[in-house]
Amino acid sequence: MSWVNSSLDFAAIGFAAGALGTATGDICQSLPLKLLTFSCQFSTMADELAEEMIAKAEELTEEKKGPEAVAEATELAQIDPKDAIVWFVKGKAHYIDSQFEEALACFSKAAEIEKENPQIWHMMGYCLISMNNLQKAEECLEYVKTVEPDNPEAICELGICQIMQNKVEPARHNLEIAVAVNKPVTIRMLEHFHEKFFALSNEASSGTKAMIERALETMKLVR
Repeated sequence: MSWVNSSLDFAAIGFAAGALGTATGDICQSLPLKLLTFSCQFSTMADELAEEMIAKAEELTEEKKGPEAVAEATELAQIDPKDAIVWFVKGKAHYIDSQFEEALACFSKAAEIEKENPQIWHMMGYCLISMNNLQKAEECLEYVKTVEPDNPEAICELGICQIMQNKVEPARHNLEIAVAVNKPVTIRMLEHFHEKFFALSNEASSGTKAMIERALETMKLVR
């Protein structure tokens, strides 16, 4: 995907919220993933004070102390607004605090600085799913899959996003890839989304729920 000609418009993604679903906003909040706490390798480096504040904001985010993390990250952004990692950290803080529009705006600013960093687009994918903006989420995750073909979390998330759009065949294909890359991670993610969204949603069809349940059963049976 060319980022010069990409259909992913930073302003449109960052400030045009999708229709918030009743259950979707909570599905990523307790993800059993490393994504919210992984270290980021950006081309720009913050100074010593900013690095300390980044570490503090990350710690608060990991502890799911949303308001405190947002406050720390907001001060950080005022000190060092030209560093992509600053906006990435601030986006995660807002995300943990269920402030999805604000999180997406921050990820968009990070992406303007580090356009090809897949970690930014991966978090955008989670944020857009939480906002029920599934088509844009799918585009973000397709890019991550292209750049990181061995990333089971992104590929599984892509498959889940496609299931939520009733795109059965692409979803099945991506879940098979995710299983091949890392079966335990794929099962853990699928179980999480089933528990937090599919099993509770009145909008998900019975066929979709059955597909998820069959997929989980098959994954657990096949060695």
